[in-house]
Amino acid sequence: MKKGLMLLLSVVLIGSVLFANGSSETKAVAYPSKTIQMIVPYGAGGGADISVRLLTKYLEEELGQKFIVQNVSGGSGTIGFNQLANAKADGYTLGYFSSTQSNDNLLFEGIKYDNTSFTPISMYASDPHIVIASKSSGITNMQELIAAAKKNPGEITFGLGGAWTSHDFLRMNLENEAGIEFKRMVFQGGAAAVTAVAGENCTVAVPFVSEALAQIEAGNVVPLAISSKNRYQLADQIPTIMESGLDFTHTMWRAIVGPAGLSDDVVQTIDAAMGKVMSNPDFQKEALAAGIFADYMDAEAFSAFYEENHALYKKLIEDAQL
Repeated sequence: MKKGLMLLLSVVLIGSVLFANGSSETKAVAYPSKTIQMIVPYGAGGGADISVRLLTKYLEEELGQKFIVQNVSGGSGTIGFNQLANAKADGYTLGYFSSTQSNDNLLFEGIKYDNTSFTPISMYASDPHIVIASKSSGITNMQELIAAAKKNPGEITFGLGGAWTSHDFLRMNLENEAGIEFKRMVFQGGAAAVTAVAGENCTVAVPFVSEALAQIEAGNVVPLAISSKNRYQLADQIPTIMESGLDFTHTMWRAIVGPAGLSDDVVQTIDAAMGKVMSNPDFQKEALAAGIFADYMDAEAFSAFYEENHALYKKLIEDAQL
């Protein structure tokens, strides 16, 4: 009788263990299993917004889940980046990132996040800026812009899509190279700066190509030069800054990151999907038409580049005593 009871208890115990293991396996859900939020720390219609919306359209096809793009503008992007840095590291909140943001704590008071607050995933673009002028200014090329700036030092308004972003560093390069000085006007994103130039409320701006194309094509602003090494093939009438006699180029990389502590599995899943999107001819065609200069760097390479870029901009900022 006792042997039979012991045997029965053993069977029940083994069955419970097997059932428990089976239940835990059943509960394990592959990532992603629900909608992913993508934070863009700038306003709608800007280069960051345009590129992320195009990218997530293709990521949805690869991952089988919907992406919600959330524009969290304000504070030259710091509000959105702070929200991203403090998000739960579960892979369901990701965000846009670019060249200078890991050093925001050196540029803005009260910023707590730094390079360690984010998990690098993939770089997807390296975009140049385009120098535009208002029609009423009468400026039609870089030589005329430099001459006007020398004649009116510190008076020509220079629109920036955020303080101490890539826009500002291009301004610094231009001022240093040409020996001139502009009057800074800061906007919440490059699209707003373009609108100000088109509306004759600002003389010059340096938006990204994607932000300026519509107004250039409509004839509302005057394109002066592009900051890449080579001309933009869909608007090859616009010379480069170097062709205009100034010895520098300037581009800004764009990437997808997550909060610090994102698991390797999540990073690899997103990065693998990014790799497929970036090699998709349809995406490449749409990106070119939108003025996005596609440039893919996978998670491993981008992780190292992210730290190198952080150190580079940190030194620039400290040397300039910004």
